Amino acid sequence: MTPLRTPPLRGTHLASQAMPPSPLSPEVRPRPAFYLTVAFVFVVYARFPEIMEMVTGSAVHSVRIIVGLALIATLLFGGNLRSVFTKVGICLIGFTLWMFACVPFSIWRGGSFRMLRDTWMMALFSFIIIASAVQGLDQCRRIMYTLGAATIFIEVIALVMGRLSEGRVALLAGTLGNANYLALMLLMGAPFCLFVMRTKPGFSLLKFACLMALLCIPVTVAATGSRGGLVTLGVMFLLYFVPLPASQKVVVGILALILLVIAITWSTRSALDRFRTILTPSTPVGLSASERSAIESMDLRKELLLSSLQLTLRHPLMGVGPGMFSVANASFVEETTGRASASAWHETHNTFTQVSCEDGLPGLFLYGLAMLLCFRIVHSADKRARQYPALSSVRHMAFALRLALIAFTGTAIFASNAYMYYFPMLAGLCVALERATAAQLTVLMQAAPEQRIATVGANPAMAWKRPAVRY
Repeated sequence: MTPLRTPPLRGTHLASQAMPPSPLSPEVRPRPAFYLTVAFVFVVYARFPEIMEMVTGSAVHSVRIIVGLALIATLLFGGNLRSVFTKVGICLIGFTLWMFACVPFSIWRGGSFRMLRDTWMMALFSFIIIASAVQGLDQCRRIMYTLGAATIFIEVIALVMGRLSEGRVALLAGTLGNANYLALMLLMGAPFCLFVMRTKPGFSLLKFACLMALLCIPVTVAATGSRGGLVTLGVMFLLYFVPLPASQKVVVGILALILLVIAITWSTRSALDRFRTILTPSTPVGLSASERSAIESMDLRKELLLSSLQLTLRHPLMGVGPGMFSVANASFVEETTGRASASAWHETHNTFTQVSCEDGLPGLFLYGLAMLLCFRIVHSADKRARQYPALSSVRHMAFALRLALIAFTGTAIFASNAYMYYFPMLAGLCVALERATAAQLTVLMQAAPEQRIATVGANPAMAWKRPAVRY
């Protein structure tokens, strides 16, 4: 039996014909764990409790409740816990154990333990829940749709409740009260809005909302004044724009220029001055107050980066303690300069040096290896999908996840995001996609073991091998 042929992936289109599930796909009936996972993903990614607290004035603790219910449902109702012990999961669990080993050597053991308990463990649970409860390509698709819906929610809230803080758009409080984090959340979610546009058939409210979000997100990111967000947005746009055929480049290029004009018009003078300082020398003359403030911020970040590297060299094995850079840096600055400095009480503003100085080089190795493995998973899924046209939808998923990982990596260079749920959530989805793709490939290979279907440009001599990861 020859696998069903579907139209080839038009990966360069903004919106392409939806790829229906292959009839050979092993059906996985959604279970309570999956529905709770959908609720968990939306509530956590959309920062729903924080926003509700701003609206109602009372704290909402729905995240911990949903996390507990999702974990229980995963354990009792068919969650595949073996997925936690894939290479990515082993790296994240090893990173967790190493951080706990670093706690006794922390300069403030109580603070490190509370950070692990209240922040990182929630992030690790998000990986466990998604990797275990999401089974099959259809469930992967639904989770990505949920991430797209959560991104729309954030964009709407930013347009309705966003306020200027020092000339930068952000919310009044919470995580999204930081303009840099607002830009990060929108950039990480934009690929999933694009995924909805490319895969959801026909017209729907969600698809229209995703289109509007994709048009608004670049403008909002520019209005945040986040220089790291702007650079990451440029990289993501190039990765989408370069493969386009010439006819589509003209249309997309014109649309990008229109959005650029709108972004410049919408942004404040302070935000534009921050962007201008990316290419401004460190000792400028005749700049505005906002430009001088932006350059001072950039110089401070350089000092923090240098301090984090120096602390890494001082504590290369166990670090200064998870979450304890600001405390260690204040002591380090006072020790080296002979006076206390209020500017030393800041985060590293770099995720990778945050891990290296707080958890030592072994922690950086485990964290970085987990990220590299996630990039490898999406590359492998895309490569395998090219061989079988019936897996065209996998290429859309891999493309969206790759862009989301790039968004996290790009912004991680300019922010301290190591212990937040952003990366573990994407890692869990990567593991779920790897497992679903392997299961689908097994079905296709059993149905037509003699077939060797290759796309244009692929090596026809390359024979398919059974996936190395078995589930």
